[in-house]
Amino acid sequence: MAPICSSSAVSTALLMSVVVSFLMSASAGNFYQDFDITWGDGRGKILNNGELLTLSLDKASGSGFQSKNEFLFGKIDMQLKLVPGNSAGTVTAYYLSSQGPTHDEIDFEFLGNLSGDPYILHTNVFSQGKGNREQQFYLWFDPTADFHTYSILWNPQRIIFSVDGTPIREFKNSESIGVPYPKNQPMRIYSSLWNADDWATRGGLVKTDWTQAPFTASYRNFNANACLWSSGSSSCSSTSPSSTSTNGGWYSQELDSTSQERMKWVQKNYMIYNYCTDTKRFPQGLPPECTATTIFSVDGAPIREFKNSESIGVPYPKNQPMRIYSSLWNADDWATRGGLVKTDWSQAPFTASYRNFNADACIWSSGASSCSSTTPSSTSTSGQWYSQELDSPSQERMKWVQKNYMIYNYCTDTKRFPQGLPPECTATTLS
Repeated sequence: MAPICSSSAVSTALLMSVVVSFLMSASAGNFYQDFDITWGDGRGKILNNGELLTLSLDKASGSGFQSKNEFLFGKIDMQLKLVPGNSAGTVTAYYLSSQGPTHDEIDFEFLGNLSGDPYILHTNVFSQGKGNREQQFYLWFDPTADFHTYSILWNPQRIIFSVDGTPIREFKNSESIGVPYPKNQPMRIYSSLWNADDWATRGGLVKTDWTQAPFTASYRNFNANACLWSSGSSSCSSTSPSSTSTNGGWYSQELDSTSQERMKWVQKNYMIYNYCTDTKRFPQGLPPECTATTIFSVDGAPIREFKNSESIGVPYPKNQPMRIYSSLWNADDWATRGGLVKTDWSQAPFTASYRNFNADACIWSSGASSCSSTTPSSTSTSGQWYSQELDSPSQERMKWVQKNYMIYNYCTDTKRFPQGLPPECTATTLS
């Protein structure tokens, strides 16, 4: 039996529906107001009173647009529906960028493929004109069947790439170890659709099928919760991330443990390329952010992290292969209370036992590593350790261990270092 509603209840429901609809439409950008079609000779179109934008590609030309506004940090959302069918050779780009030879850039690029094969989602980060920080993923859905939300969160600490709210990549600010980070140049939002069959699909082996043209990608529900840049200054103030922002939480946002687990799941199942394993591209050693830390753990609990601080002159072990050693010996000249307590030989022999050894590692043999460009180790069942870092729960566990059980830290030993503590002790790169 249907419920009986009073006229006042119906009026209230209708009013709420109108309010909700208004808020939803108000939260989305209008393409007439927010963007300019910049090239394509009519192949880019704004439709449905500014609610829809399409870019098309034919054999003569592609098309593109850019935002009217510049931004310095923000959370940018855009819904895209990609080129359907045989999209091989096409590339749809959606990215943030400044201009000039030392530009900054944050990229989503969608590499088209043959019908039935998944799109490749290509991500990259440029700072001061230098990129080479690519990660690529297969999408776990058909991006041509419907619209999906692709988001870039960019704040002073990190860049987070997300798909439908699921983070797929985090690029942290690692300036402390000499890695440039995009934080000083305001950027516009750009998108374009063009032919790249010289490289995009299987390295250029598959060419664009022009009988399928025109190729069309569609955009809707743009939203920028961001700091606007105008006349050389930002809308962000000291008290609020952005005067245009309805929610400034993105300005200091980081991934919680649930989001980190979701990102790890995506990376484990759908990542197909990671620059941090590309020893062919970086034959003299991977970038510092990829070889950035050594973590000591006991029963899975981290007790110490030693980060790569070569950028401030601290040597880091990364070029010499090492063996695993263990030994048991007498050190009663220093080991217990500085040597005050001597070994009681009536208790001898002293015995230590070992079991369950495992090395998920790169094996060094005949002057070469078993690590390849596609996986950290040919002997590895899971190469995640190669770019692993401590998530926030692990950092809290380590802090708890150090607070309650650490009895010596060279970084507080001013008697040992009367001329000043080692440089890593005053940097943020060492825990």
